[in-house]
Amino acid sequence: MSDTVSTPHTPLHPEADEEVDIDHIKELSDEEMLDLELNPDLEEDEKCLNDETKVANGKKGEKRYLDDAIEGFYDDSDYFEPRIDLQSPFNSADKLSGIQYNDSIHPRRLSASQQSKFICFCDAKLMNIQRKVVQNRGLNTSAGYANLLDLTLDLKRLVDFIWFSIDGCANTEVLFMEKPEHTKKDYTGTQSTNFGQTHYLIRIADDFLDYLDKFSLEELDSNTRSSILSRVFKFLMIMDKIFARIIDGRVPGQVKLSVTDRVRVMGIAERTRYIIPNILETQNISGYHYELSKIYDETLDRCG
Repeated sequence: MSDTVSTPHTPLHPEADEEVDIDHIKELSDEEMLDLELNPDLEEDEKCLNDETKVANGKKGEKRYLDDAIEGFYDDSDYFEPRIDLQSPFNSADKLSGIQYNDSIHPRRLSASQQSKFICFCDAKLMNIQRKVVQNRGLNTSAGYANLLDLTLDLKRLVDFIWFSIDGCANTEVLFMEKPEHTKKDYTGTQSTNFGQTHYLIRIADDFLDYLDKFSLEELDSNTRSSILSRVFKFLMIMDKIFARIIDGRVPGQVKLSVTDRVRVMGIAERTRYIIPNILETQNISGYHYELSKIYDETLDRCG
């Protein structure tokens, strides 16, 4: 192709009443035809089109690769299977299957003097637990909690005590064996046992969340870490069952959680679902996807 293109002369136009002699029209030579660049951007457009096609094909290839990777990831169902056994008790070698859940027993409301003793006991227990958490990170570590398991066990015992004053059940683990047909109607005509115990349950749920990041699990062996996390998740599931029962009014007297307390519980539940995955990630602990998805699941379902 020539470096310069000469501008052709403007042909003479025939007059309106003049006939055109078609036989004597001068034809363009091959060289002149090559000099006629009717679409100088055509080659560039084709190049851009080819480049865009390659990019699009590349993206499709990447998307197919990503889709295949995601599909393979989710096909590994074991990765999302439950990792804890709800039938394994907190601190006993006995299986919970030997314990029967009895929803026909409805306790009586504590007397004024009993309520006073109850409040003093719970306050003292919570204060002692808080002191041991602080000592664990202070100078007197021997007087504090050795690990997260001991803390969880103490809180579980206190929750058992509180729940016994509400529902007459001495072991909250039996809530996992609760009958599906167990409804609010089962407590019709029963006497209310409520005198503010939910305040302690909410405080325990909130304190437990604040205590979690005070303990390190990363340096523990896999069996010890698994044992501790199993009890942590079971404790959270128990709290979820309890809050769901109180929100529904499935307690003696059919007393429900107040609107204010429900807002507090919802906030704690949402923070727990956010913080625990971050704690596990920070300590390089993987898995437990099923358990993480169940954190306060029933509670938030009722508060939403």
